[in-house]
Amino acid sequence: MKVGLLAPPMMDVVDGTLRTISMDAERECPPYGIYLLAAALRSAGHEVVLIDLIAEQSVDLAPHEHELRGCELMGVGATSLSWPSARVVLHQIEKLLPTVPIVLGGIHPTMFDRYVLETSPATYVVRGEGERALLQLCECVAKGGSVADVPGLTWKAPDEKIVRNPVATRIDNEELGAFPVPDYSSLAPNVYKGLAIESSRGCAFDCSFCSTSYRRSWRPIPPEEFVNRLTTVMPHLPLTRYGTTHIIDDEFSMNPRRAVRITEVLRERGLEPWLVYDSRANDLLFPGYVEGMADLTCQFLVGAECGYDEGLKKIGKGTTTEKLRLAAAKLARHGIGERADFSFILGLPWESMDEIRATIRFAAGLHAEFGVRILLQWYLQIPGSRLWEADRAAGLVNESMYNEFGFFRNLYLFRTGVRLSPDEFYEVAQMVEALQRATRVRHPDRRMVEFTFPSAIATYFPVGVMNSRHSGLVRLREVSRPGKAITVEEPKPVDLGVPVGVPRRHFVGYQ
Repeated sequence: MKVGLLAPPMMDVVDGTLRTISMDAERECPPYGIYLLAAALRSAGHEVVLIDLIAEQSVDLAPHEHELRGCELMGVGATSLSWPSARVVLHQIEKLLPTVPIVLGGIHPTMFDRYVLETSPATYVVRGEGERALLQLCECVAKGGSVADVPGLTWKAPDEKIVRNPVATRIDNEELGAFPVPDYSSLAPNVYKGLAIESSRGCAFDCSFCSTSYRRSWRPIPPEEFVNRLTTVMPHLPLTRYGTTHIIDDEFSMNPRRAVRITEVLRERGLEPWLVYDSRANDLLFPGYVEGMADLTCQFLVGAECGYDEGLKKIGKGTTTEKLRLAAAKLARHGIGERADFSFILGLPWESMDEIRATIRFAAGLHAEFGVRILLQWYLQIPGSRLWEADRAAGLVNESMYNEFGFFRNLYLFRTGVRLSPDEFYEVAQMVEALQRATRVRHPDRRMVEFTFPSAIATYFPVGVMNSRHSGLVRLREVSRPGKAITVEEPKPVDLGVPVGVPRRHFVGYQ
């Protein structure tokens, strides 16, 4: 059976042109889920046409019209941030292959399966993990059988009624390690910075702001099997720009003893991959973990989130500011502090300027004392988190708000999460700019504090309006650099474009 799989990028209209944004503009690593599913389908004997639109920086299917001819099923994966692009792709498929069924996968269709089927040309949604379900669906489509027994499938019946099959059992850690490894041999050279691989799926925690799939469900691949899988993809690293391997786990170090064992296996086999991953501060304090990872680490993210203990408690982070500080100190002692990005969220729904000042002061102290990089990012309403679900129940947000490009620039949507006055946003910007200037003394060639002014506020409360009441405020212009955004002073009003730097865990998930 011939199957088409497509990965649409996150995009927005910038200066009148539709462009890729954020992580997909930088093309950090290939969309893991699509490449994994392609390998699983090929292993089962199916012909797969994989169209990586993230690599192409496009949503145009016209160049692929010939190769898509003859497909009997089309699959499209989407997160909430890529859903507007996915909608464009779906309507192109409908015109190009009007009789071919379309199956959707990914976190956004999983959460809103009924809605996306009612408002798009798709025929099926695979809710949750797709490895088993997609194979069963392909068998049903190929043989003309009933899809009623495909676990986790939501589908349109002939009478247009939406049917939801019972949820599938979760794939356990042993089975995760037994699936085929993503085949990256077809990657265009020098497009992605590195390759993607998972060593575990899910997260044992349930932070209130997080939209990650499978919270309170962590399933680790055994260390030896993970290293086997890593070894299989490493020969494809020369196809990448930097030769890095991105471990896309929500938290690689969820069990630090297991992480230590992985480093031991790597050394036993003489492997020295250059790794990018996420870690919890508490895990960094485990004996031997930082020591084992020091020589293998390219870059990693620590989700610090708040600079005050009450906030950490409210979001359910399971750590304290003292542990964050101890973790940064340990990284500095082992010479990898500057490879660590400590990520903080500004403007959580309960926060006033007092809490935001506390977070910025704490973050500034970590950098000054231990040299870690600081990411200061505004809270963004992303479907799936407990905070978002609470606002949805209150009638403040809903899934239809994520259909169109630029939803994160929507002033109403942004202000449902961050509840500061326009003046206060500019006050925060001045505080951060002062911090950035201070860090340039020690690091003149590297941006050590990342911050993006929110486009929704800049658009509807531009500096010209603010300057009519206040003096000394400057416009902030976004400037791109690999993987991040920085801000510089701009003498006249300009369009801020697209905010970037949303924590990876907010939108990578299981694509």
